[in-house]
Amino acid sequence: MELNISYRHLESSPSIEDKIHQKAFKLKKFFQGKMNVDWICSVENTIHSSEVTVTGDHFSYHATAESDDLYKTFDEVIPKLEKQLVRKKEQTRNTIHKNAK
Repeated sequence: MELNISYRHLESSPSIEDKIHQKAFKLKKFFQGKMNVDWICSVENTIHSSEVTVTGDHFSYHATAESDDLYKTFDEVIPKLEKQLVRKKEQTRNTIHKNAK
């Protein structure tokens, strides 16, 4: 897993990077192969946002969350991605089992 973290109008800190690494590690259970995670943290006025894009060989998923707290956006964006990944995994599983009959 390759993780790229970008900041817009925000300074990086070790605590932010540690939290992002912890959250991105949760996504690893959905993939067996190589994947890239691009995480963009930004601040505009008082609105903090996190934008996450997960790409691999044959897939690409994207989620965005906005809040008044940056750490809260981390907690909001991961379930959005997990929901997309679970839905795709179920579709794949249903297609495989449907064609096996």
